[in-house]
Amino acid sequence: MGTSLRIQAAIAASIILIAGAAPASATGTLSATPSTIAGATLASTVPTDASPLGVSPDVYVDETTGTFYLYTTSRPPKTYTSRDGATWAEVSDAQLPPGSDWSVVKMGPDDYRMYYSAIVPNATPTVRCASMKRGLYYATSTDLTHWKTQPGPILDDVGCGVPHVIRKPDSTFLLYYNTITTQHGIHIATSNDGLAWTTLPGLIANNPELVDPAPLMMPDGTFLMVSSTTGGGKGPQELQILSSANGIDWNLRSTDLLAIPGVSVLDPSLKLVNGQLRLWFGYAPDMNHDYSRIANGVLTLGSVPAAVVAKPGTSCVKAGTKATFQGKPVICKKTKGTLVWVRVR
Repeated sequence: MGTSLRIQAAIAASIILIAGAAPASATGTLSATPSTIAGATLASTVPTDASPLGVSPDVYVDETTGTFYLYTTSRPPKTYTSRDGATWAEVSDAQLPPGSDWSVVKMGPDDYRMYYSAIVPNATPTVRCASMKRGLYYATSTDLTHWKTQPGPILDDVGCGVPHVIRKPDSTFLLYYNTITTQHGIHIATSNDGLAWTTLPGLIANNPELVDPAPLMMPDGTFLMVSSTTGGGKGPQELQILSSANGIDWNLRSTDLLAIPGVSVLDPSLKLVNGQLRLWFGYAPDMNHDYSRIANGVLTLGSVPAAVVAKPGTSCVKAGTKATFQGKPVICKKTKGTLVWVRVR
């Protein structure tokens, strides 16, 4: 395992997270729009043998203490804490409910709700990706490490699982989850209390290849999401980025956020921490989830610069600037007292 990780590290050596990286707002506003995700970049780590094993990480950040809590779907599932979100220590006496794909929501002071997927007893499976039917359940906690299972399921079919819940400032809820019960992809449900859910028709971005939603409501009320692709048995899973004005209708960037040859990157968790967009995800060498470890990174939003219009004879800004027009070189040059683009002869 150590050798395999070192090989993959060499493949992805250009994707390195530097400790103390600048806040995500440095090059773009903290607003999720088609423009800001178009120029988004991810600087991420390659996990080491010391990184936690597992997929489907969920990270909760306690702003009062500055503690990061990591919940992983592993065998068995585990809980970790960290001061920086990069170096983790296992909580040996943690108690997780019997399920997977955690999503933690704060309900009030010392009042937390953990949503997760679990098998519905004595139910017929509805999707190919699960050998038994999976429903949405929840547990409660006062300390983020000891969880008490509550009666459920509260939604009897979440397909392949990987649910993620957002509690909005108006105390209503949004649920995103994978399924192929009606149509493969990421589906949405809404709730007024986080317990009784109404499923919405259709799927996010009308894209059947998207799975593993990691949504986040931004400070300005827009919504950002990082998801992964299915891989479809044809290659490794890749990370994608989306934006939404309302959390329901989503715009998908046409290019990958992260793709690594021979490595599946999947099941992301996205948080805004001290003005910085932080991302955690499974990193599975050779596309083998059994060997997946948790990687982390910093996501930076930023608009793509407008294309330079360099038609000869039109105005330009700085003398000596070079560009091309219809495949031929042009240069910004002062002509008759005016800066214009001129063909290079």
